[in-house]
Amino acid sequence: MLRKTLFIATIFTTLTLPALAQFPPPGIYACTDSGGAAFGTLSLFVAGDYDFASEMIPRGQGQLASSGPSVTALTGPLADIELVGSFITDDHGDTVFDFQTSMGAVKCALPPA
Repeated sequence: MLRKTLFIATIFTTLTLPALAQFPPPGIYACTDSGGAAFGTLSLFVAGDYDFASEMIPRGQGQLASSGPSVTALTGPLADIELVGSFITDDHGDTVFDFQTSMGAVKCALPPA
């Protein structure tokens, strides 16, 4: 009985781990426009909740959806500017977001230490 339970738990973990690992890591990301000018600060929390502070658009909170590396703003100020894009996390754990919005391209990354 214990072997069967362990086997089932191992299969469940193996099948769900990649899906869990696909969501962008929480953090505070500095965002710039396509010209490199400051666009705002994205504070990303678990489960896709975010806070966005900017002088370009009204500050607010909302929800992001993620499927694999793709990200779409569902609600809040980022949804108002039709934010869609993707993210990549390198071998060092650094994540970079590349977005398209109704205001142009936006890139968000952890600020240099």
